[in-house]
Amino acid sequence: MTGPETTAARASEPSTTVRPRPSVAGRRVTDLTVAAGGTVWLGLVAGTLGGPVSLAVPGLYVALAALVLVPLGVGLVDLPRDATAVTATYRVAVFGQLPAALALVAALVAPQGSVVAVALAVPWLGVTGAIAFCGFGRLTARRDGPLPELAIDAGLLYVPVAAAFLCMHAAGVSLRFAPIIVLLTGVHFHYAGFALPLVVGLTGRVLTGDDGTFSATIAGRATAASTVVTVAGIVLIAIGITFSPLVEVVAVTAFTAGVVGFALRTLRDVVPVTPRLPGLLLAVAALSLCWTMALALAFGYSALPGTPSLVTIPEMIRWHGSGNALGFALPALLAFRLLED
Repeated sequence: MTGPETTAARASEPSTTVRPRPSVAGRRVTDLTVAAGGTVWLGLVAGTLGGPVSLAVPGLYVALAALVLVPLGVGLVDLPRDATAVTATYRVAVFGQLPAALALVAALVAPQGSVVAVALAVPWLGVTGAIAFCGFGRLTARRDGPLPELAIDAGLLYVPVAAAFLCMHAAGVSLRFAPIIVLLTGVHFHYAGFALPLVVGLTGRVLTGDDGTFSATIAGRATAASTVVTVAGIVLIAIGITFSPLVEVVAVTAFTAGVVGFALRTLRDVVPVTPRLPGLLLAVAALSLCWTMALALAFGYSALPGTPSLVTIPEMIRWHGSGNALGFALPALLAFRLLED
């Protein structure tokens, strides 16, 4: 890394891929979607505070993800060259994001368990499925690493899990979980499942060499390990929540260590060589991750039988959720979008 120009170049797509940019009137569709979605989301916040909109805080996190963060992240994705089916699917996802996101918001305020709520949530499942298909196309085109690209693939592949849980929430299906856990899982996979691996992958491009591999130094190996733990930890935590509190605590501990390690590496080696505004946004994102992961570790510890409750679910919704949404995901994705200009 030699300066801001190097940072911007390393954050851009590899030479073996192409980044399709569907546009309208010279503007990227994803940028237009983010602008429109952001306006709608601010209206939802105002309506919730003022009273006419009956949308709980977790619903606002979902709305922010669907209306703003997912289109912002998808706009940063590059695809394999000469992959016609993947590129066509990407266009479906890009143009379908805003209407599907608006339908999803309507599903969150519709009566839970109604046919209307389910019908309104399904289009988001379709859009995220198209995004996952793009991730699968990227993965199969390369067949293996490098690690930063695998992290980006994982983010694209995880996001339909969020949509599936939101469909379950809309249908009033909770299986063996409390209903609030189903909704919060939908929130979780938009942020920890989509935004986090995507940001880790984009940041990893800055930290790796031209071949996409981390250096053989202690810092390089630790960052590579953090990338693997971050991507795999999302699944391990879900397994632990479902089957074993002990597995959950171990997975959350490893996940926290990996994410915080990556955040500290970002502060040390990426922020100083990044242009001022994107660098500031990445610094805010990295510091926010340290805070939210400390809360996650405290909450995970409380899952063990006989342990005191250090952080409650309402506290996690307020502090962990807001930190991940407004402190991490939004600033980090905005930073990488700014680096493209």
